[in-house]
Amino acid sequence: MNKDERKKLLKALDDICREIVRLRDGNQCQRCGKQVQGSNSQPCHVIAKGNGASWRRFDLLNIFLGCNPCHRWWHNNPIASATWYLGKWPHRAQYLDEKYTHARPAKITTPEMRALLIEHKEKLKELESEFKE
Repeated sequence: MNKDERKKLLKALDDICREIVRLRDGNQCQRCGKQVQGSNSQPCHVIAKGNGASWRRFDLLNIFLGCNPCHRWWHNNPIASATWYLGKWPHRAQYLDEKYTHARPAKITTPEMRALLIEHKEKLKELESEFKE
C-alpha cells in the first residue's frame, strides 16, 4: 500500500464529502437554519467517524451541515442531539442504526477509496447540475 496515495485519497474524499453535503444541504445549518460558509460551514458526523479512514467517515447519510455553534451543541448534548436527529431524519436514523450499531468502524481499503471517490464525483456532478437548472 502506498501511504502517500492513501493520504491523498483521504483528503480528496473528505473534501468531496464536504462539498456534496454543503450543496445537498443548501449551505444551510440543518439545526438552526442559518446560511453558512467558510469555517462556519461544518460537516457534522452523526456517528463518530473514528480515526483514520472508515466507511462511516465518507457515508453521506452520516453527515449533515452545521454551523460552528450547532456543531459544538451536537457534541456537547448527545441525548438532545439524538432526539433532534431522530425527529428530523427518521429514515436516515434507521439506516445508520441498521448499518453501524454494534459495528466497529470498518476500515476502507485503498481500492475501495478509489472507487468511492469516483462514485462521489458522480454524485457531486449530479447535484451541481440539479442546482444549475
